[in-house]
Amino acid sequence: MSQSPSPPDSPSASPDSPSASPMHAFLLCAGFGTRMRPVTAETPKSLVTVAGRPLLDHLLDELTAWSALTEIHVAVNHEDAPAFREWAAGHRADLETQGIGLHLHDDGVEAPDDQLGCVGDLRFLLDAVGLPADGALVSGGDSLYRFPLAPLLNAYDGTTNRVLALHEPDPERRAQSSVLQLDGPTVTAVHDDPTGTASTRICPSWLLLSAEGLGAIVPYLDDGGPPDTLGAFLDRLARTHSVQAHRLPQTGHLRLHCNTPDDLEHARKLLRKGPRHVLGPAPVRASLPEPAS
Repeated sequence: MSQSPSPPDSPSASPDSPSASPMHAFLLCAGFGTRMRPVTAETPKSLVTVAGRPLLDHLLDELTAWSALTEIHVAVNHEDAPAFREWAAGHRADLETQGIGLHLHDDGVEAPDDQLGCVGDLRFLLDAVGLPADGALVSGGDSLYRFPLAPLLNAYDGTTNRVLALHEPDPERRAQSSVLQLDGPTVTAVHDDPTGTASTRICPSWLLLSAEGLGAIVPYLDDGGPPDTLGAFLDRLARTHSVQAHRLPQTGHLRLHCNTPDDLEHARKLLRKGPRHVLGPAPVRASLPEPAS
């Protein structure tokens, strides 16, 4: 059973926040982490530690390198809201000195059976804060990326829809993600069943969406689109709008998706033995679109 959503848990706006072309980040952290139990019995999935820090802390490190970022909005469920408030309290002062507001939004959901779904929670955030005129980053909170995100974020101008296209040679791991069908850098379809395409490129829950792309959320849901998978929404978006892919090099383990206890141990093991980043900025920049001639 769910209750009415609580108002945003936010600090007052900083007078020093940048005013030109402000960018928003919408972080979808309202899941109950049922596939991660018993690890998530006491700790929300996005706050589980990898390499000694919560997963969300690693994402914050990447986001604070985004020069245009002014607001971070985090959707959380009602049960986990106290843990997220405690987490946010440890970050707000530092973020405010960088001109970034951190806002928690309790969606009021108290049990897994009542979840809004990731697309439903994105709509919840858009209803709460409005449609950003210059687009936004939409990201889950359960993945750690082993390459710098700043080159992609700082190059984003808000006019297009962009996704990550990561090489995943393992069919079993591919089956756990949305798989992209590509024509060059253009996304033509998104498959939740990898047998629908020969592509090995997966699309994590990390999207740069224009205002027009974000505006497609409401009609998608009103038309009966599944609220619990971003892949289904992206498939609809790719068929009606332009969606472009950042095709990263075919380097292994660029994304560590922590969705089960085995995933978590895999991520911890890799980071005990190897570096945080396995790609530098140059190959990430190489995935950017060619400038118009």
